Amino acid sequence: MSGDEPGPIPIDIVGDLVCPYCFIGLRLAHAVVGSVPGLAVDIRWYPFQLDPESPPQGQDRRAYLEAKFGADGVEAELARAAALAREFGLELAFDKITRQPNTFDAHRLIRFSYGFGVQAQIVERLFQAFFLQGQDIGDRGVLCALAAKSRMDPGSVEQFLDAGDDAAALRREMADIRASGVEEVPRFTFAGKQDIVGIKTADVFADALFNSIDDG
Repeated sequence: MSGDEPGPIPIDIVGDLVCPYCFIGLRLAHAVVGSVPGLAVDIRWYPFQLDPESPPQGQDRRAYLEAKFGADGVEAELARAAALAREFGLELAFDKITRQPNTFDAHRLIRFSYGFGVQAQIVERLFQAFFLQGQDIGDRGVLCALAAKSRMDPGSVEQFLDAGDDAAALRREMADIRASGVEEVPRFTFAGKQDIVGIKTADVFADALFNSIDDG
């Protein structure tokens, strides 16, 4: 490259923590970025709830899946997601998940963690906790424990979640994201220009990434 060294390429991801394809998409993003030595990126997470009307306390996982996919469609949908995840080295432990959480507080934690420089760690830990360990990421005790593993003070996190001062701003942010036309996640935006919606091949992802650099 000639001229000044460019800064990190911003990659904005819109997604939900209970969306297996968002977890897979995050792994795809890391795999493509990691395949280019020296490539610097700045991944930023933006909130989306697949089911914004989900009960605050969450709900029975099986009942949720049957309502969403039909009693006869659940196994096929889970098998499809599990097979795709294996292509990226993920063994999704669907059998361990008994609760379908409301992810609002998890998104609040992600938003809060950005100011501590650990947002990427928090997002990864939330995905792993839900899809690999079957933890209820709608439970504030679980969220505080995950935050502590990323060197955030769990007492401060608990106080933040209990206060709820940020809740209205997060709801506005999610409403604005939906109003902008986002209906399907994951959604990736590279350098504010190139968009990918859903899971694509690594080549398509890489093309969008490098086209965003060329357009710069």
